[in-house]
Amino acid sequence: MTDDTSDNARSGRTPGTADEFDRRVALRAVAAVVRGDGIEVDADSTPARWSVAVNHLVQIPGTDRKLKLRFKVALGPLPDIEADLWGLLTTDEGFGRPQAKALGKRVKGACLSSPAIAKARDRVDGWFASMAQRASGFGESWRPKGFADELGRVVGFGGRIPRLQTLLDAMEEAFSTAASRAGLKVRRERLENASGMGVYLDSFTTARAMIRKLRLYVGPTNSGKTHAAMDRLAEAESGCYLAPLRLLALEGQEALETRGRPCSLVTGEERDVRPGAAFTSSTIEMVNTSKVWGACVIDEIQMIGDPDRGWAWTQAVAGVAAPEILMTGSADAIPYVKRLADAMGEELEVVEFTRKSPLRVQEERVKLEEVKSGDALIAFSRKDVMALRHDLLGRNHNVAVIYGALSPEVRRAEARRFREGTADVLVATDAIGMGLNLPVARVVLSTTRKYDGREERELTASEIRQIGGRAGRFGMHEEGRVAVLDGENINPVRRALTSPPVPPEDPRSWISPNLSHVEAIAQELDTDSLAKVLRTAGQELLRANQTFRMTDLEQRIQAASAVDRAKLPLAQRDMLARCPIDTRDQNNLRLLGGWAVNQGKGIPNAAPDAAERFRHSVGTDVELEKAERAVKELTAYAWLAYRFPDAYPEMDLCQERRAHLNAFIERTLAERSLARACPVCGTRLKANHRFRVCDNCYSSRVEERRGGHRGGPARGNGEKAPGHQHHFHHPVGKDGGRDGGRGASPRTGRGAPKRRSGVPSPPRGEG
Repeated sequence: MTDDTSDNARSGRTPGTADEFDRRVALRAVAAVVRGDGIEVDADSTPARWSVAVNHLVQIPGTDRKLKLRFKVALGPLPDIEADLWGLLTTDEGFGRPQAKALGKRVKGACLSSPAIAKARDRVDGWFASMAQRASGFGESWRPKGFADELGRVVGFGGRIPRLQTLLDAMEEAFSTAASRAGLKVRRERLENASGMGVYLDSFTTARAMIRKLRLYVGPTNSGKTHAAMDRLAEAESGCYLAPLRLLALEGQEALETRGRPCSLVTGEERDVRPGAAFTSSTIEMVNTSKVWGACVIDEIQMIGDPDRGWAWTQAVAGVAAPEILMTGSADAIPYVKRLADAMGEELEVVEFTRKSPLRVQEERVKLEEVKSGDALIAFSRKDVMALRHDLLGRNHNVAVIYGALSPEVRRAEARRFREGTADVLVATDAIGMGLNLPVARVVLSTTRKYDGREERELTASEIRQIGGRAGRFGMHEEGRVAVLDGENINPVRRALTSPPVPPEDPRSWISPNLSHVEAIAQELDTDSLAKVLRTAGQELLRANQTFRMTDLEQRIQAASAVDRAKLPLAQRDMLARCPIDTRDQNNLRLLGGWAVNQGKGIPNAAPDAAERFRHSVGTDVELEKAERAVKELTAYAWLAYRFPDAYPEMDLCQERRAHLNAFIERTLAERSLARACPVCGTRLKANHRFRVCDNCYSSRVEERRGGHRGGPARGNGEKAPGHQHHFHHPVGKDGGRDGGRGASPRTGRGAPKRRSGVPSPPRGEG
C-alpha cells in the first residue's frame, strides 16, 4: 500500500496481492479525500455503499420562512469505482495517496451527479406539499408560524446530519403532534358548535330578547341586602326568588307572604303551589327560564364561583326573563358578574351595603370550658361536631347541632331549639353559612382547615367571612365576635375579616351541559353512552372560551355510569344522573342503578323501607347515622317521583317515612346523652366502654388475625353476616366520644385526616 518496499517486507505481504483488509483501508483513504463534499462510505459492506449529505432549502407553507434542511442520501454501491480499486490494489506499485486522490475525484463526480439526490429532494418537497394539504383541513386552528418554529427545533438534530428517512420521520412526528393539537381544537370547536355550548347565551332566547337591568347588592352578612332585595321584589307584579338551599327557599316564601304576596314553593323534592300566586320561591336549580317574570332575586350570588354548583347561578343570571335581576351576596361575586354582564352586553349596577352591627376579631383563644350561652362552635366534619357536642354536654350545656347530613327539616328544628333557648350552644359545620337566621353572639372556629371533598386545605377568606358573619345578629346582639378554640391560629381569621376580597385568578363563570347540549354531543359522537358524552364535554369543551368554563362533571359522570346500563332513552338517563345522591357512596350508586334498570323494564320502584327499623323513640349514635343515610335515600326517591311518578309511585309513603325518620333524628339529637353502639353489629355499649366496638366483635377480629376464625364477627346479639369487613380497634378517650387512639381532637382539628367536610356546598342537584 506504499511506495516503500520495506513496508511490504515488514508486513509480510507479497507485492501485487491484496485482501479485504487492504480494501477497507483503501476505501477509507478515498473517503477522506471527499469528506469535505459530504460524501461518506460504509467500507465494511461488500460492495461498499456510498452516501452523500444534501442541503435543501424549503419554504414552509403558510409562512414566509425558509428552512435549510440537511440530510444524508444513500447512493448504494459504485461498481466501477469498486472494480478500479481492486485493480489498483493488485498492481506492483500498490495503493497510495496519488491513487486515493485520483479515485476520489471520480467518486465525487459519480456521487454528486447521482439521480438519487434529485429523488430525495422531491421526497422532501412532496412531504411539505402533503403537510400543507393535511393542515388545510384544520382551518384557523392550524398555526403555521408556530409549527415553523417547532420544525426548526426538530430538524436541527443537535448538529448531526440524519439520514433522509430519519429526517422525514422526525418531521412527520412533529406534524402529527401539532396536528393532534389542531385536530383536537377543531373537534372541540365542532362539538361546541354542534352542542350550542360555544354560544351558551343564545340558548336563552326569551332573556336575550328583553332589555334587562342587573343590580348586584353586595355586602357582608347581616347588612340588610337580602331584605332590601325582597322589598323591591315584592313591588313587582310577579317574580321569583332563587336560593341555594331548600331552607332559604322556604324563608323566601315566608318573606314574600309577610309582604302580602302569595308565593308558591318549588324545590327538587316538593311542590307547594298556591292557587293564583304570581310569585315563586325555589331552589336555584329549579329556575324557570322560559317564563317571563316581573323581577327576580338571586341569593348568595358569590356561589357563581363554586366549581360544583356555580353553573346554576350562571344559568339564572343569564337565563331569567325579567326586566330587573337583583343579585345579593358577598363582594367576592363582583368579578364574575361583571365578566358575565359584559358578555351579555347588559347594564350592571353594584350597590354596596355595610354591616348593621359591628363584627370584631377576638384575639384571645377560647378554651372549651369558656364556651358560653349564645356561642356557635364550628367544625368541618360530622365526627368533630358530635365530639364537640359530647364534650359540651359534659360541661352542662344544652347543645343543638347542624351539619350537612341532616335534612333541611332537622336543621330547622335544631336551629329553632337554639333560637328559642332550649339549647344554649350551637355546634355546626359551615352549613350555617347560609339559610339560617340564628341569634349567635360569638362564632368560635375549632379549626381553620377543612376537607372539601378533594383535599384538606385552609379555609378561604370568603368562607371565614361567610361563617364568621353569622355572629352578632342585628337586633339581638350589639356586636358579633369571631374567635378560635385554644390551640388554633387566629391570623387567618384576622386577615379574612380585615382585608378586602382578593379578585379570583379566573373570573369566568361555570356552566353545565343541559339536555339539549347532551343530545347534540351524543349525536355528534354517534354514541348512546351518557357517561361518554359527559366525559367528552368535561375534557374537551370550553377550553379557550373567554366567558365560560366547564363545571366539574365527575359526580354526574359517576351517576351516568350507574344508569347507562338501563334500557332508557338518553333524556331519562340524563335526568336520573342529576338525582341528588352521594356518588362517593357505592351503595347509593348501586341503588340508583337498580332503580334505573327497573324503570327501563317498566317495574315500579318501591320507596326505601329503612325507616321501618326506627320505630323506637330515640336511637344510638350508630342508628342516628343510619337514619341520616336513610333520609337521603328517601329524598332521592322523592326527587325522582316528581319527575317519573309511574316509575316511583310511592311518593306519599316516601314522605311519610321521611317525616318519621326526621322526627326520630330530632328526638335523638335532643337527648342529652347519645347512647353508643357497636358500628359492626349494633350492640349497645356502656358509656365507659374502652373501644368503638363490642367485646364480641373485637375478640372475633383478634381471632381472625391469628388465623383461628375467618368467618367474621362472633354470632351473638345483633350479629352480622360472615365476611363482613371490620374497620375498628380505635380506643376512645375517657369520655367515650372520640377516637383517642388516633389522637384526633375537635379542639384543634388536628390528628387523623378528615375524610370529608361538613358540607362545602349543598348537595348536588338539590334543586
